[in-house]
Amino acid sequence: MSMKQLSQEAKQLCRAQHSGVLSTQSTSMPGYPFGSIVPFVITHTGDVIIYISDIALHTRNIKANDKVSLTVFDPSEEDSQSNGRVTIMGDAQLADSPDNAELYFRLFPQAEAYQHTHDFHFYRINVARVRYIGGFGKIHWINPEYWQTEEASWHSQINAMISHMNEDHQDAMQLILRHYANVSSDKVTMISVFSDGAHYCTERRKIVFVPFAGHCDDATAIRKALVSQTNTSREALATAD
Repeated sequence: MSMKQLSQEAKQLCRAQHSGVLSTQSTSMPGYPFGSIVPFVITHTGDVIIYISDIALHTRNIKANDKVSLTVFDPSEEDSQSNGRVTIMGDAQLADSPDNAELYFRLFPQAEAYQHTHDFHFYRINVARVRYIGGFGKIHWINPEYWQTEEASWHSQINAMISHMNEDHQDAMQLILRHYANVSSDKVTMISVFSDGAHYCTERRKIVFVPFAGHCDDATAIRKALVSQTNTSREALATAD
């Protein structure tokens, strides 16, 4: 497996989870790491966005030393040593922006209420290196040149793509969730789309990430990936019925 494929696999694992362990350098116990649970999103380019309060210990720690790590793991397996996990190391910087807010609040709409309490701000973790463990014997370091990607022109079309799916392809999204995630819902809403997959929200506010089989470089490739997933889902479910 190439380094590019490993990077995609690691990102897909991260996108499928919604929180991780943020480790910061403790100011009250110098020399010791301080761990806390934080929700996060990964941008199209590979940076990590967190939304944290000025009064939180981890924020105080970041202001004193911006070197952090975020550990994300898949809790689905009973044997934790068999689970996939990713540790992202990098430098955390204040990053309030409309783009970060839009991306974050799509996945965590409840966090919009925090804008008026406790001085919450967005921070971006600029990735220095990634450790990916996909299970026994599958252990890799991923350097930034394989993790980070450039901004692409199709990113400006994302809102239109999401609106199109939500307005015209409800049946397709329901099929995709049933087949790929074993999740049934009378109402499905696409809330994000990336080069490696898409997030969907059910009527009960369950958020599910469905990965693409390969990396998509543009809007046409994403459309083809969604059509392929729909056709595969329809055929598989018809056979099962």
